Formats: sequence, structure tokens, C-alpha cells
Amino acid sequence: MHFKEQCGGHSGKREMSLVGPESPSEQARRVFQSFDPEDNGFIPESLLEDVMKALDLVSEPEYVSLVKSKLDPESLGIILLGPFLLEFFPDQDSGIPDSFPVYHYNGLKQSNHKEKVEYVEGTALVLGFEDPMVRTDDTPVKRCLQTKWPYIELLWTTDRSPSLN
Repeated sequence: MHFKEQCGGHSGKREMSLVGPESPSEQARRVFQSFDPEDNGFIPESLLEDVMKALDLVSEPEYVSLVKSKLDPESLGIILLGPFLLEFFPDQDSGIPDSFPVYHYNGLKQSNHKEKVEYVEGTALVLGFEDPMVRTDDTPVKRCLQTKWPYIELLWTTDRSPSLN
């Protein structure tokens, strides 16, 4: 399913770096997050071995113990997603930019501000984790994009977020 079909709208200019096969680091992020059902950005250290096995990484008990001590030097009992990815995929570029322009168009006159049909421009910020300092809207447009990038924030050039209705 293409982004345009998934979100039910026009995507404007196509950004081809946003589509393509899953890279090893993207796969690692997805697998790690599958062990983090509450989407906290971390897992209990007891699940590290299971994550490593699911990713076909070396998972001998001695090595897992060494990795635990490296990823949890303060012995907090948790493994954070960011350090995990840096440990196993330090040079991986996911191919997804940190930010990219987004354009929204709704041709329904009544769904636009002051009933003036026009493109709304914005910037999408793709974060590797949920940053409580960056909180934007919680609109259908954002929720649609979150199906691909769970930690995405949208900054629109207008005062109000565009409507899908």
C-alpha cells in the first residue's frame, strides 16, 4: 500500500527516500519495539537476549551479559532503544531523513480555513524516540503518518492543522 492510498490524500511531491525495503537498523527498531508493547523506548534487560535472538545476533549468555553491562552501565535494569541501535548498527543510515517537507491539500472548500482551498506546507520531524519536549498536534494527518513513523512530529506553517474531512 502506498502512502497516498494509506492516508487517502494527495502526497504532493514524492520523496522516494521514504519508501523502500526495510534496512537492518529499521528491522532492529521494529523488533525491539515489538518487545516494548507500551512504546516506552526501552525494554527490561531480561528481554535483551530474546531481542538479540529475534534479530539473529550472537546471543550466547556471556556475550549477552557483556552487552547488558555496556548498554546499562548504571544497572537500572533497562535497555534503551537508542543505545541498542548504536551498539549493533552504528554506521547504519536508515535512508529516512531527520526531517522532510510535507504538503497537505484538501479540495473541499468547507474543510479549509476561511473556505480558501490551498496547499498547507509543513515540516515532518522523524524522531528516534518520543521526545516530551517536542509535542505538536494529534490530528488524523499525524496519526496517519505515525503508521510508518511512530515518533513523528508535524510543524505546519499555518496556525491551524489541516483537515482530512
